Amino acid sequence: MKIFLTTAVLFSAMVITNSSFCQKNKQKPIDTVLEAHSERWKVKLHRGMFGMAKPEFGPFSTIDLDKVDSPVLRKRTKDGSYTEASFSPGQGWDWDFSKYQTVEKRKAYTMLVASESDTAELVFSIYRISHEKNLTFFGELMSKDDEGKNATLGYKTDVSGIISTGNDGLPWRFFIEDSFGRRENVTFANTTRITRFFLITPDDSLFTEPILSTVGLPGSKFSWETQTGLFVKSANGQNIAAVKFGTPGDLSNPFYAWIRNDLEKSRQHAIASVLALLISARSGNN
Repeated sequence: MKIFLTTAVLFSAMVITNSSFCQKNKQKPIDTVLEAHSERWKVKLHRGMFGMAKPEFGPFSTIDLDKVDSPVLRKRTKDGSYTEASFSPGQGWDWDFSKYQTVEKRKAYTMLVASESDTAELVFSIYRISHEKNLTFFGELMSKDDEGKNATLGYKTDVSGIISTGNDGLPWRFFIEDSFGRRENVTFANTTRITRFFLITPDDSLFTEPILSTVGLPGSKFSWETQTGLFVKSANGQNIAAVKFGTPGDLSNPFYAWIRNDLEKSRQHAIASVLALLISARSGNN
Protein backbone atom coordinates (compact mmCIF):
# COMPACT_ATOMS: atom_id res chain seq x y z
CA MET A 1 0.00 0.00 0.00
CA LYS A 2 2.83 2.39 0.78
CA ILE A 3 4.34 1.84 -2.65
CA PHE A 4 0.99 2.46 -4.33
CA LEU A 5 0.41 5.69 -2.43
CA THR A 6 3.93 6.96 -3.19
CA THR A 7 3.48 6.25 -6.88
CA ALA A 8 0.09 7.95 -6.87
CA VAL A 9 1.53 11.05 -5.20
CA LEU A 10 4.43 11.21 -7.65
CA PHE A 11 2.07 10.75 -10.60
CA SER A 12 -0.17 13.57 -9.34
CA ALA A 13 2.86 15.82 -8.90
CA MET A 14 4.03 15.11 -12.44
CA VAL A 15 0.59 15.77 -13.95
CA ILE A 16 0.23 19.03 -12.06
CA THR A 17 3.75 20.18 -12.92
CA ASN A 18 3.45 19.25 -16.59
CA SER A 19 0.06 20.96 -16.80
CA SER A 20 1.53 24.06 -15.24
CA PHE A 21 4.44 23.95 -17.68
CA CYS A 22 2.07 23.73 -20.66
CA GLN A 23 0.00 26.60 -19.34
CA LYS A 24 3.12 28.70 -18.80
CA ASN A 25 4.25 27.86 -22.34
CA LYS A 26 1.00 29.32 -23.67
CA GLN A 27 1.53 32.54 -21.76
CA LYS A 28 5.29 32.98 -21.98
CA PRO A 29 7.33 32.58 -25.20
CA ILE A 30 9.84 29.76 -25.17
CA ASP A 31 12.30 32.18 -26.83
CA THR A 32 11.34 35.82 -27.38
CA VAL A 33 13.50 36.34 -30.48
CA LEU A 34 12.38 33.07 -32.08
CA GLU A 35 8.69 33.75 -31.51
CA ALA A 36 9.04 37.35 -32.71
CA HIS A 37 10.20 36.01 -36.10
CA SER A 38 7.95 32.97 -36.40
CA GLU A 39 4.44 31.61 -35.98
CA ARG A 40 3.38 28.91 -33.57
CA TRP A 41 1.96 26.03 -35.58
CA LYS A 42 -0.17 23.31 -34.06
CA VAL A 43 0.88 19.91 -35.40
CA LYS A 44 -1.71 17.56 -36.87
CA LEU A 45 -0.29 14.05 -36.55
CA HIS A 46 -2.55 12.20 -39.02
CA ARG A 47 -1.86 8.86 -37.36
CA GLY A 48 -3.19 5.78 -39.13
CA MET A 49 -4.20 2.48 -37.60
CA PHE A 50 -0.75 1.10 -38.38
CA GLY A 51 2.62 2.60 -39.23
CA MET A 52 4.04 6.06 -38.69
CA ALA A 53 2.24 9.39 -38.45
CA LYS A 54 2.24 11.93 -41.30
CA PRO A 55 2.58 15.30 -39.53
CA GLU A 56 1.23 18.57 -40.90
CA PHE A 57 1.90 22.06 -39.53
CA GLY A 58 1.79 25.55 -41.01
CA PRO A 59 2.45 25.38 -44.79
CA PHE A 60 4.21 21.99 -44.48
CA SER A 61 2.51 18.62 -44.84
CA THR A 62 3.70 15.02 -45.16
CA ILE A 63 2.14 13.77 -48.39
CA ASP A 64 3.82 10.37 -48.62
CA LEU A 65 5.64 7.95 -46.33
CA ASP A 66 6.49 4.48 -47.65
CA LYS A 67 8.76 1.58 -46.86
CA VAL A 68 11.53 0.87 -49.32
CA ASP A 69 11.64 -2.58 -50.87
CA SER A 70 14.91 -3.60 -49.24
CA PRO A 71 16.08 -6.27 -46.74
CA VAL A 72 14.60 -5.76 -43.26
CA LEU A 73 16.65 -6.59 -40.18
CA ARG A 74 14.88 -8.44 -37.37
CA LYS A 75 17.09 -10.05 -34.74
CA ARG A 76 16.50 -11.30 -31.20
CA THR A 77 19.36 -12.19 -28.85
CA LYS A 78 18.75 -13.86 -25.49
CA ASP A 79 20.67 -12.07 -22.74
CA GLY A 80 19.71 -14.12 -19.69
CA SER A 81 16.86 -15.40 -17.57
CA TYR A 82 15.00 -14.24 -14.48
CA THR A 83 13.10 -16.20 -11.83
CA GLU A 84 11.24 -14.85 -8.83
CA ALA A 85 8.59 -16.17 -6.46
CA SER A 86 6.35 -14.00 -4.30
CA PHE A 87 3.71 -14.87 -1.72
CA SER A 88 0.69 -12.83 -0.65
CA PRO A 89 -2.01 -13.82 1.86
CA GLY A 90 -5.21 -14.90 0.16
CA GLN A 91 -3.60 -15.31 -3.26
CA GLY A 92 -0.77 -17.69 -2.51
CA TRP A 93 2.38 -18.00 -4.59
CA ASP A 94 3.01 -16.09 -7.80
CA TRP A 95 5.87 -16.98 -10.13
CA ASP A 96 7.83 -14.90 -12.60
CA PHE A 97 9.78 -16.91 -15.18
CA SER A 98 11.12 -14.36 -17.65
CA LYS A 99 13.89 -13.89 -20.18
CA TYR A 100 15.98 -10.86 -21.04
CA GLN A 101 16.53 -10.23 -24.72
CA THR A 102 17.91 -7.64 -27.12
CA VAL A 103 15.70 -6.90 -30.11
CA GLU A 104 17.09 -5.21 -33.23
CA LYS A 105 15.09 -3.89 -36.18
CA ARG A 106 16.02 -1.90 -39.25
CA LYS A 107 13.75 -0.61 -42.02
CA ALA A 108 14.21 1.85 -44.89
CA TYR A 109 11.71 4.53 -45.94
CA THR A 110 11.07 7.41 -48.31
CA MET A 111 9.10 10.48 -47.27
CA LEU A 112 7.77 13.53 -49.12
CA VAL A 113 7.07 16.80 -47.30
CA ALA A 114 5.36 19.50 -49.35
CA SER A 115 5.32 23.24 -48.83
CA GLU A 116 3.39 25.88 -50.76
CA SER A 117 5.76 25.81 -53.74
CA ASP A 118 8.13 22.86 -53.39
CA THR A 119 8.49 19.25 -52.23
CA ALA A 120 11.34 17.82 -50.18
CA GLU A 121 12.27 14.16 -50.49
CA LEU A 122 13.79 12.22 -47.61
CA VAL A 123 15.44 8.80 -47.92
CA PHE A 124 16.33 7.24 -44.57
CA SER A 125 16.65 4.13 -42.46
CA ILE A 126 15.35 3.52 -38.95
CA TYR A 127 17.43 1.30 -36.69
CA ARG A 128 16.00 0.41 -33.28
CA ILE A 129 17.63 -1.65 -30.56
CA SER A 130 15.70 -2.40 -27.38
CA HIS A 131 16.36 -4.31 -24.18
CA GLU A 132 13.30 -6.20 -22.97
CA LYS A 133 12.14 -8.47 -20.18
CA ASN A 134 9.32 -10.84 -21.15
CA LEU A 135 7.59 -13.83 -19.62
CA THR A 136 8.49 -17.19 -21.11
CA PHE A 137 5.75 -19.56 -22.28
CA PHE A 138 6.05 -21.43 -18.98
CA GLY A 139 5.98 -18.10 -17.18
CA GLU A 140 2.69 -17.20 -18.87
CA LEU A 141 1.19 -20.43 -17.54
CA MET A 142 2.51 -20.01 -14.00
CA SER A 143 1.98 -16.27 -13.55
CA LYS A 144 -1.13 -15.12 -11.72
CA ASP A 145 -0.50 -11.42 -12.34
CA ASP A 146 1.34 -10.29 -15.49
CA GLU A 147 1.49 -6.61 -14.50
CA GLY A 148 5.03 -5.25 -14.70
CA LYS A 149 6.53 -8.56 -15.81
CA ASN A 150 6.69 -7.72 -19.52
CA ALA A 151 8.62 -4.48 -19.93
CA THR A 152 10.92 -2.57 -22.25
CA LEU A 153 13.86 -1.58 -20.07
CA GLY A 154 15.39 0.71 -22.66
CA TYR A 155 15.71 1.42 -26.33
CA LYS A 156 17.58 3.57 -28.81
CA THR A 157 16.21 4.59 -32.20
CA ASP A 158 18.58 6.02 -34.81
CA VAL A 159 17.20 7.62 -37.97
CA SER A 160 19.79 8.58 -40.59
CA GLY A 161 19.37 9.74 -44.17
CA ILE A 162 19.48 12.50 -46.72
CA ILE A 163 17.04 15.21 -47.75
CA SER A 164 16.82 17.14 -51.00
CA THR A 165 14.60 19.95 -52.23
CA GLY A 166 14.03 21.17 -55.77
CA ASN A 167 16.05 24.33 -55.14
CA ASP A 168 19.28 22.67 -53.99
CA GLY A 169 21.66 20.52 -56.00
CA LEU A 170 23.35 18.74 -53.09
CA PRO A 171 21.34 16.70 -50.57
CA TRP A 172 21.58 17.51 -46.87
CA ARG A 173 22.35 14.83 -44.31
CA PHE A 174 20.52 14.35 -41.05
CA PHE A 175 20.65 12.11 -38.00
CA ILE A 176 17.88 11.72 -35.39
CA GLU A 177 18.27 9.91 -32.08
CA ASP A 178 15.46 8.95 -29.69
CA SER A 179 16.52 7.01 -26.60
CA PHE A 180 14.76 5.79 -23.47
CA GLY A 181 16.00 3.97 -20.40
CA ARG A 182 14.91 2.99 -16.94
CA ARG A 183 15.94 0.78 -14.08
CA GLU A 184 13.99 -2.38 -13.45
CA ASN A 185 11.34 -2.50 -10.70
CA VAL A 186 11.15 1.27 -10.26
CA THR A 187 8.52 3.91 -10.87
CA PHE A 188 8.18 6.02 -14.02
CA ALA A 189 10.06 8.78 -12.14
CA ASN A 190 13.30 6.92 -12.84
CA THR A 191 12.83 6.87 -16.61
CA THR A 192 14.69 9.10 -19.04
CA ARG A 193 13.81 9.85 -22.67
CA ILE A 194 15.94 12.13 -24.84
CA THR A 195 15.31 13.14 -28.48
CA ARG A 196 17.74 15.15 -30.61
CA PHE A 197 18.93 15.59 -34.19
CA PHE A 198 21.70 17.00 -36.39
CA LEU A 199 21.28 18.49 -39.89
CA ILE A 200 24.32 19.12 -42.08
CA THR A 201 23.64 21.79 -44.72
CA PRO A 202 26.02 23.01 -47.48
CA ASP A 203 27.10 25.97 -45.33
CA ASP A 204 26.04 25.20 -41.75
CA SER A 205 25.63 22.47 -39.17
CA LEU A 206 22.39 22.55 -37.21
CA PHE A 207 21.98 20.79 -33.89
CA THR A 208 19.42 20.69 -31.10
CA GLU A 209 19.24 21.58 -27.43
CA PRO A 210 16.64 19.93 -25.16
CA ILE A 211 13.91 21.98 -23.49
CA LEU A 212 13.72 20.56 -19.98
CA SER A 213 11.10 20.82 -17.27
CA THR A 214 11.77 20.00 -13.62
CA VAL A 215 9.19 17.85 -11.89
CA GLY A 216 9.03 18.21 -8.10
CA LEU A 217 11.13 20.47 -5.90
CA PRO A 218 14.54 21.17 -7.48
CA GLY A 219 17.34 19.56 -5.49
CA SER A 220 15.11 17.13 -3.62
CA LYS A 221 15.28 13.35 -4.02
CA PHE A 222 11.77 13.41 -5.48
CA SER A 223 12.64 15.75 -8.36
CA TRP A 224 13.77 14.90 -11.86
CA GLU A 225 13.95 16.49 -15.29
CA THR A 226 11.90 15.56 -18.32
CA GLN A 227 12.35 16.73 -21.90
CA THR A 228 9.33 18.68 -23.12
CA GLY A 229 10.72 19.82 -26.46
CA LEU A 230 13.83 20.98 -28.25
CA PHE A 231 15.43 24.02 -29.87
CA VAL A 232 17.06 23.82 -33.30
CA LYS A 233 20.25 25.86 -33.21
CA SER A 234 22.58 27.19 -35.89
CA ALA A 235 26.36 26.78 -35.66
CA ASN A 236 26.61 30.15 -33.88
CA GLY A 237 24.11 29.01 -31.21
CA GLN A 238 21.06 30.97 -32.39
CA ASN A 239 17.64 29.37 -31.89
CA ILE A 240 16.10 29.15 -35.36
CA ALA A 241 13.32 26.59 -34.73
CA ALA A 242 11.68 24.65 -31.93
CA VAL A 243 9.28 21.83 -31.14
CA LYS A 244 7.14 21.39 -28.07
CA PHE A 245 6.35 17.70 -27.53
CA GLY A 246 2.77 16.62 -27.09
CA THR A 247 1.00 13.39 -26.24
CA PRO A 248 -0.26 11.37 -29.22
CA GLY A 249 -4.01 10.84 -28.92
CA ASP A 250 -4.44 13.64 -26.36
CA LEU A 251 -6.07 16.62 -28.09
CA SER A 252 -5.46 18.81 -25.04
CA ASN A 253 -1.69 18.35 -25.30
CA PRO A 254 -0.68 18.69 -28.98
CA PHE A 255 2.76 19.09 -30.54
CA TYR A 256 3.72 22.66 -31.58
CA ALA A 257 6.42 23.84 -33.98
CA TRP A 258 8.20 27.14 -34.69
CA ILE A 259 10.57 28.03 -37.57
CA ARG A 260 12.05 31.47 -38.14
CA ASN A 261 10.40 33.13 -41.12
CA ASP A 262 13.50 35.13 -42.08
CA LEU A 263 15.43 31.98 -43.09
CA GLU A 264 15.79 30.98 -46.72
CA LYS A 265 12.75 29.06 -47.98
CA SER A 266 14.82 25.97 -48.74
CA ARG A 267 16.26 25.97 -45.22
CA GLN A 268 12.83 26.39 -43.65
CA HIS A 269 11.61 23.49 -45.75
CA ALA A 270 14.54 21.23 -44.81
CA ILE A 271 14.13 21.98 -41.10
CA ALA A 272 10.37 21.42 -41.30
CA SER A 273 10.92 18.08 -43.05
CA VAL A 274 13.29 16.79 -40.38
CA LEU A 275 10.94 18.03 -37.65
CA ALA A 276 8.06 16.17 -39.31
CA LEU A 277 10.12 12.97 -39.38
CA LEU A 278 11.25 13.44 -35.77
CA ILE A 279 7.65 13.96 -34.62
CA SER A 280 6.54 10.90 -36.61
CA ALA A 281 9.31 8.71 -35.18
CA ARG A 282 8.66 9.92 -31.63
CA SER A 283 4.88 9.57 -31.71
CA GLY A 284 4.47 6.23 -33.45
CA ASN A 285 5.73 2.69 -33.62
CA ASN A 286 8.20 1.94 -36.40
